[in-house]
Amino acid sequence: MTIHPKKSPRENVAALRSDRRVYFTNTGPRDTGQSDFKNRHTLYDLIRLAPLYNRSGYFSIENHGGARFHQNLLQNMTDPFEEARLWKDRMPDVMTQTLVRSTNLWGYRMYPRNVIRLSVKAFLPYVDVWRCFDFLNYVPNMIPIAEEVTRGGKLFQPAISFGVSDDCTDAYYLNVTGEILGMTGGTEAIILCIKDMAGVGSPARIARLTDALLQKYPDLVIQYHRHATDGLAVPALAAAAKAGVKILDVTDDPFTRYYGHAPVRAVQALLTEMGIETSLDIPMVDQAAGEIAGFIGHYQEFESQFRGFSYQVTEHRMPGGAFPSSFEQADKGGFLPLMPYILRGMSTGNRFIKYFDVTPGSQITWTTWAGIIQYHYKEGGLKQVEDLLDLCGRFIANGRSPEDLKQEEKDILFGLYARATDDLKNLLLGKYGPLPFGWPADWVYQSVFGEAWREKIAKDRFEASPLARKPDEEIGRLREELQKKIERHPTEDELVLYLQHPGAAVDFIRFRTRFGDTSALPTGVWFDGLKEAGSEVTFETHGKPNTIKLISIGQEMDGVKHVVLSVNSTMHVFPVEMPSRKAARKAGPRFADPDVPGQVASPLMGNVWRIGDKDRLLKIGDIVKEGEEIVNIEAMKVETAVLSPIHGVIKEIAVKLNEAVVGKQLLMVLEELPPEDLKRNRRSKSGRKAR
Repeated sequence: MTIHPKKSPRENVAALRSDRRVYFTNTGPRDTGQSDFKNRHTLYDLIRLAPLYNRSGYFSIENHGGARFHQNLLQNMTDPFEEARLWKDRMPDVMTQTLVRSTNLWGYRMYPRNVIRLSVKAFLPYVDVWRCFDFLNYVPNMIPIAEEVTRGGKLFQPAISFGVSDDCTDAYYLNVTGEILGMTGGTEAIILCIKDMAGVGSPARIARLTDALLQKYPDLVIQYHRHATDGLAVPALAAAAKAGVKILDVTDDPFTRYYGHAPVRAVQALLTEMGIETSLDIPMVDQAAGEIAGFIGHYQEFESQFRGFSYQVTEHRMPGGAFPSSFEQADKGGFLPLMPYILRGMSTGNRFIKYFDVTPGSQITWTTWAGIIQYHYKEGGLKQVEDLLDLCGRFIANGRSPEDLKQEEKDILFGLYARATDDLKNLLLGKYGPLPFGWPADWVYQSVFGEAWREKIAKDRFEASPLARKPDEEIGRLREELQKKIERHPTEDELVLYLQHPGAAVDFIRFRTRFGDTSALPTGVWFDGLKEAGSEVTFETHGKPNTIKLISIGQEMDGVKHVVLSVNSTMHVFPVEMPSRKAARKAGPRFADPDVPGQVASPLMGNVWRIGDKDRLLKIGDIVKEGEEIVNIEAMKVETAVLSPIHGVIKEIAVKLNEAVVGKQLLMVLEELPPEDLKRNRRSKSGRKAR
């Protein structure tokens, strides 16, 4: 039997089970690009690899999903549907694969079931393997995806989020696997993935877990995924294969820079030396590597400023994809020297609140401790930071109750999570699902929610599936909302993009309307443009050749230069605003004045994800009530709601959708209204709507 996308999941799983060889999934087009270069690899470069991968002997190519979906809309101006179709068309004999974050799908919030089902069905024609993980290993969160993928005749690959701690025993993972197999109806038509996202599993630990799984479920086909941050990826993958894993995640050698996956050639060579046969066609693998080596230089400016392996990941457990991103954010935010303390704090936090450091859990841990360390540094410098971490370390080592601490130490501990983000609060209230190893100690809740913590738990904590309690979205209303924003009827593909990433999708659609499909441009031109008069670029779209030639660049006048281009022999003149004019218009971010009532500041560095809440987009003149969500900031795939501090009317909105903001930057200016005016205004609006 052979493996092929046109065969059923049951047939392909049976073929894997009977084949003595070890297979590989190449994660390069999605995960490695995401981890190292923030997904700035262009479709123009990546799609050239598809025909080579098609003849390289891979089981699958992970070309879709995760953060790449968002970055395609936000940075590359590439349609995820068009990208998926191209891969499917140019790689007909190898499985295409996506990564789905359980209820988050390819976005940053928990979507209701009807949005999950609609979005999955939209991509089923182009994706063969659906890897799905939940950062809490809460299996009910996977059910809608599993049902749609199975119904669509595609291969479902549930993943167990892997970690290393006293709680992460073989017995625990066997129990989670049992729940998964109960959901999927057994081992016949699925592949189980061990998702070691942080890359903390030692060779011996991964071998033991694999052996335990196969002892209980001998027909189970297992795949092992891990980042290479700790430096032990190659021997860990080899140990997994020796223990019985059938598919290993790797990437092309040129893609292994920094925190990607293990190099395919090294893994294959070690397996061969161990007497384990693989499925790879090495000359084709090397040809793909040569292609990558030819274009990788375009992305140098986007590489992480923190380089090299770090075995310390086994303590702080920051996943490979998030590790360089965190350093980038710290650098932009001006707190890069604090990173060693933040990572040390994360190691501590993993002992206070126990869950797995995969998306979005890793981002919750990062934003929490980045905030804690920055606050204490501003309050009392490095001494206060070191004293805090020392106290936390001693508290864990001694296994004491907070009541055993001195009053001064007790006050510090109870203030640890006093400035918790909404995401941490939602985590502790079970709004992502029950925590895998039980709820944290009472003092954590008291630190987060204050003196009313008991009432908060009793009233708001979910003890069952949060997805089951989430109401469906009104798809028709959202379609009309998108129609108003783009001023035409949206396609079904555009609606799905909007459901996943509203702000980025609208910006992308408007960009496409204005500029067309720029993903066909060669990468050098996409990044740098045509620089000298007479230079030109030729490319193909929809089977037709196109030529753009730079005719002239005019002199700067009032901060604007006029550029003349010949597009397929037709002249066009474009006014281009110079950086000097932009700088004059906006010298830098405006910061909120804490002494001026009504000025609302950003609590952290990130991107403006939404202005308003999911049911109401705000504009100048709108009335808001105290505690209402008025802005939502996204940082490292985690959303933070900014709430109105007063009852008031919006006088100014100082930021735009998708704009990058820093901590304390002015977001909005409100003018306070007496409560009776607020009620009167809303009654009058309600009356007008009724009439």
